[in-house]
Amino acid sequence: MPQPVIASVHGAVAGFGLSLMGACDLALAADTAYFTSAYRHIGVTPDGGSTWTLPRLVGTKKAMEIVLLAERFDAQEALRLGLVNRVVPEAALADATKVLADRLAMGPALAITNGKRLINQSLSQSLSDQLAAEAASFGACAAGPDFAEGVRAFLDKRAPRFGQS
Repeated sequence: MPQPVIASVHGAVAGFGLSLMGACDLALAADTAYFTSAYRHIGVTPDGGSTWTLPRLVGTKKAMEIVLLAERFDAQEALRLGLVNRVVPEAALADATKVLADRLAMGPALAITNGKRLINQSLSQSLSDQLAAEAASFGACAAGPDFAEGVRAFLDKRAPRFGQS
């Protein structure tokens, strides 16, 4: 999916829920959320891609700990590990998620989708291939209306209004 996907999590983020959150591009968590892989407690291995995403998000050793021990950890630890981007009070989670979604929706669409693609492909590319992909993306973005609006807004000392040019 080329558009950014946001996870907005609260309560238990366990098993497949942890897998789904790991597949999202950005994640906000309620301060009351707690996390666990949980699979070992029912005698099975993870599914939903968590054995692919966890090592990439937290490193191999920590991924091993999360999967093999299935210990519960809180939202602040999930933030420290890089599993979530922000922790907010539970009562503010829906509003914080909407603010983030609106920010993305009002941003430069091509730059956002290309940025997501570039980051996702980077783990399987050589540096020279990634630099070439970045240059091609930069050129495509610079040729579009969002770049012109961004430059105009900068020169006018105002916030850009992408998608309205």
